[in-house]
Amino acid sequence: EHIQEADFLDTEKFPTATFKGDSVKFTGDTPTEIDGILTLKGISHPVALKITSFKCMLHPLLHKDACGGDAETHVKRSDFGMSKYVPYVGDDVTITVSVEAIKK
Repeated sequence: EHIQEADFLDTEKFPTATFKGDSVKFTGDTPTEIDGILTLKGISHPVALKITSFKCMLHPLLHKDACGGDAETHVKRSDFGMSKYVPYVGDDVTITVSVEAIKK
């Protein structure tokens, strides 16, 4: 509950976090990084999501083409207005994102 209070994410005032990608880097046909803007608590900064896994295949249950992946980035929470207890509580945060897309 404390992480949702104003000291940190302030989810009452800022109920969503957003990432808007503007470019994708590839090695061959495999995406390796997505550059974009991360917004937390109304504060935006550029970040690079490093893709740690990515795979496309026929979904085993739905029998449709599907892709899934995991990515991560590292940010300083103080850059997004969450500096409470820094430096006594770590400022560096790893954000991990998992996605799955299924073709209609």
